[in-house]
Amino acid sequence: MSLYQVPESEIRIELGDPVPFGRRKRRDLLIAAALGAPFGTGDPVDLALLSAASKKEDLRHYEQTGFTPLEPRLARSVARVRRVDSGEEVLYARGEVDSILYLCHPDEATRYRAELQAEMQMTHGFRALGVGRGRIAPDGGESWEFLGYIPVRATREKSRRSDEPGDFYYVPVWDWQLRVLHWLAVLLIVVLSLTGLLMGSSRFIYGVTGGYSNYLSWLRLTHFVAGWLLLCAAILRIAGLFLASNRFQRWYALFPVRVRDLKNLLQVAQNYLFCRFDRPPHYIGHNPLQQVAYTAIFAVGLLALITGFALYALYDPENWFFGYLVRLDEVIGVQYLRLAHQLIMWIFLAFIPIHVYLSVRADTVEREGALSSIVSGGRWCRKGTRFEDGEERPEPGEAAREARRG
Repeated sequence: MSLYQVPESEIRIELGDPVPFGRRKRRDLLIAAALGAPFGTGDPVDLALLSAASKKEDLRHYEQTGFTPLEPRLARSVARVRRVDSGEEVLYARGEVDSILYLCHPDEATRYRAELQAEMQMTHGFRALGVGRGRIAPDGGESWEFLGYIPVRATREKSRRSDEPGDFYYVPVWDWQLRVLHWLAVLLIVVLSLTGLLMGSSRFIYGVTGGYSNYLSWLRLTHFVAGWLLLCAAILRIAGLFLASNRFQRWYALFPVRVRDLKNLLQVAQNYLFCRFDRPPHYIGHNPLQQVAYTAIFAVGLLALITGFALYALYDPENWFFGYLVRLDEVIGVQYLRLAHQLIMWIFLAFIPIHVYLSVRADTVEREGALSSIVSGGRWCRKGTRFEDGEERPEPGEAAREARRG
């Protein structure tokens, strides 16, 4: 599928913030715009307005008693609406801002401001839908007032959960133990990188300390303690690969070992390469490309621990455990091992901004809270989306049909 071949079904109507005039409320403007829609309408803009207004007001309290369709010459439509409880009848006009302003005859300041703002909305891809309200005098005359306008546009961007909360469901993905280990590892990697850079820099050791001889000792102590803590975190994470109750944290969700994931790997890579984050396949946990990347970075982390503890073993080469690691120093050479240990650190530092960028990018485009899940523990999944690693969740209509068949 080409990048620009987005199905029409994925295009939706987005409403901007209503812009009321004359100390009127946004809520009243939104309800007025919805009541101006023709009865039984199927127009996407009308449906979006009715959906938004129904969250603010029970529209069953209103009854449409007449409707004048949009006339190309006037560029506006007029609906006659009666309130059921009081019997009061009101006219609502919708259309181009210029046409509604012409109907309502506001003062020059209001006209100028409304026209200017409507033009500014067009620079952001919105069109301004003007709304006016008319009172019916006993003699049949009409008096109109300009209520404001509502920015409207068609967009391929997915809706946020705040826009359509009913279209999402919550899935727990990461438990608190994994989140603690994740952020602990981030902190320890930062500490290890900083202390490693300072220890390797003669400028900091001899140029800044001013003869403070214990400076290097404290750096080494901090570096070694952080290294031991990172080793403990790695052991706990490896144990979690087999013991975690959450399937998204198990070993088969972290490594691309399934045929399905290997087949999707190329497609996911193309989606990332061309920034097509809204294209299938979708995953709740790690997608195949993330599985490969994280497996690789875990392997790099393991190498960092091995090379680091091989250097640490030089302090106690007679120890039964460190005796095995000292052999690495003898085979590779201490200086080459230090160089490898430092190069691994730069791989980590290069991975961090890439990891953060891809997470923020995916979260911004998909709008399902993939990034915030590492803080909250779960993500909001869009209904109707087929996830490769998720349970099938039929739409409410499909579920009802399946129940009737049963």
